[in-house]
Amino acid sequence: MASQLAQQMPLVSVVIPTYNCDRYIVQAIESVLNQTYSNSEIIVVDDGSTDQTQLVLKPYLNRIHYIHQENQGVSAARNLGIQAAKGEFIAFLDADDFFLPDKLADQVACFEAKPSLGAVSSGWYMVDEQGKDIIAEHKPWLGLPHLNLETWLLWRPVLPSALMLRRKWLEAGAFDTRLSYAEDAELLIRLAAMGCESAWIEKLSLGYRRHSSSATSHQNVLKQAESFDAIYESFFAQPDLPKSISKLERAAHYNYLVWLGWRFYQTSQLSKMSEYLRRALLYSPYSPSATVSNWVQSFSDYALGSGEELDAHALSNLPEWKQLTHIVLTQKTPRVSVIIPAYNCAEYIAETIESVLNQTYSDYEIIVVDDGSTDATREVAKAYGDRLQYVYQQNQGAAAARNRGMRLARGELIAFLDGDDLFSSDKLAVQVTYFDANPSVGMVKTGWQIIDQQGKFVSTVEPWHYAPKLDLATLVLYKVSRPSALMVHRDWCERTNGFNTDFAIGEDLDWMLRLALMGCEIAWIRQIHARYRQHSDSLMSSGSRLRTDMENVMDQFFDRADVPDSIRQLKAQERYQSLVWIAWRMYRDGCSEEMANCLEKSLNYTSLSSTETVLNWINLFTSASAEYGYELDVYSLINSSDWQRVIHVIKQCDRHPISSAQL
Repeated sequence: MASQLAQQMPLVSVVIPTYNCDRYIVQAIESVLNQTYSNSEIIVVDDGSTDQTQLVLKPYLNRIHYIHQENQGVSAARNLGIQAAKGEFIAFLDADDFFLPDKLADQVACFEAKPSLGAVSSGWYMVDEQGKDIIAEHKPWLGLPHLNLETWLLWRPVLPSALMLRRKWLEAGAFDTRLSYAEDAELLIRLAAMGCESAWIEKLSLGYRRHSSSATSHQNVLKQAESFDAIYESFFAQPDLPKSISKLERAAHYNYLVWLGWRFYQTSQLSKMSEYLRRALLYSPYSPSATVSNWVQSFSDYALGSGEELDAHALSNLPEWKQLTHIVLTQKTPRVSVIIPAYNCAEYIAETIESVLNQTYSDYEIIVVDDGSTDATREVAKAYGDRLQYVYQQNQGAAAARNRGMRLARGELIAFLDGDDLFSSDKLAVQVTYFDANPSVGMVKTGWQIIDQQGKFVSTVEPWHYAPKLDLATLVLYKVSRPSALMVHRDWCERTNGFNTDFAIGEDLDWMLRLALMGCEIAWIRQIHARYRQHSDSLMSSGSRLRTDMENVMDQFFDRADVPDSIRQLKAQERYQSLVWIAWRMYRDGCSEEMANCLEKSLNYTSLSSTETVLNWINLFTSASAEYGYELDVYSLINSSDWQRVIHVIKQCDRHPISSAQL
């Protein structure tokens, strides 16, 4: 009985969504009924048609499964068909397309030959509206032999009617009903990212009908553009993308933007064509002249794919094209990329951006990476239009935001600016001039002012007074790593593979330590060119987390085999200074118990006598308070119960210098 039931169950379910296709749907159904492979079912989902669809389907009702729904769009129609399907494999067929006789047999055979496959696609004929004359042949495997995530992201060689998928993958994720177009591309990208393996059958197995009007209407192309923008923003906003995939962001954006430029050209929306090609320029891997040549070649290729021939002469004489190419050919690749990671900075981000736009140096680009803000950061940043590049990602932390900015950056020099910090008006000019005069330098840093939440001056920080040389030892001991004050050569960023996203605190220090360890020469510009905004609710106010994270950063550093012995010998001194500084931070922020814990722990690393250690604590608290604009009441400090608790601990034992064996 079970075997009989298995034989009766269709192996393939063909889902045909239809909306007002009474002229074509009979041919679509007949093309399935005439397949050489017969173990299939046909599910027609009528998406609220208002034409004669129901009438023309009447003769087939005993041979198909007919479902009617209110008009909800093709994604909802396909999803309803998937829910009704009984087959192990699901093939899609748009109601105005048609299968060639061996389509299902060939795809089932491919699945049977390789059980690990989740999707199989084929080539297709593009035919005229009557379905008689062949306009073009599409054999995507010739240029794209591997149907992997990279291929789907970069080229999207997807046609729903060419697909057959294993049912289990569609149960894991169906079509996104929020998209009015490109839902098929989004599905294949998403499934590939989940591990769905795809392959070609290298045959032309269907007819894809090209329409003269509806498929190329102005409104449809605008909706296509909106859908593709949403798909790629959402995909690259995901956390934890493999590096091999995240590095494709520039190429993926460039390709889809050029394709949309072509679609707007096709529909004579020339201002939109220009807009999308200018956006593509931000991601171009080519020189300006080579970019224009690539656009023309791409348009020509797309025209051939539609059975047309590009009139390059007519294109080149369009006023919009002339204006666009003039802008491109006279525009240089920016020398400096200013990367602004931002998270819930709506109150400050405009002032931050303005501090870049008001630079005396003009050869720069601005990239704002919104790290999942829930306030109005997006709206404020996007109001600047093409004066900056805005990208959004799910909240992943400052390290991931800076890394994404670096992947998108075009400049040979990189400057970072936190979303609530500010540049002085000549910050970029001064740092670029220094690089020009000192070619061996890989990074330059300036001093900075500290301002409060309202932007009022608090203090000036000039770290070169206690750290005159920016070498590895200085970074280990003094941790002068304010990102908004630095500028770095792009090639050094690439050598380090960016910031370590495992660190929520101290990621900038870890990055600079790795740079210095690799031999990056770092120099001071002994001037003040950045303003750091100090918040009362700073992330770093959690004492235990701050201490733990900084210890993790430094432990990982000292565990490296390539750390010189001379630097490794600084471990006790580094740990002592770090703990005392964190103790001061905790006292300043009202966490006196955490302060005492840090001071007590620092006793394990001091090389001073008990009296010298206590005096050193007071001196370090005093200097840190002066640097950060905090008025320290030494009398209140030393008479506080938590301070006295630590003094009591000291009195209970004799302090001795720590030996290297204890580390």
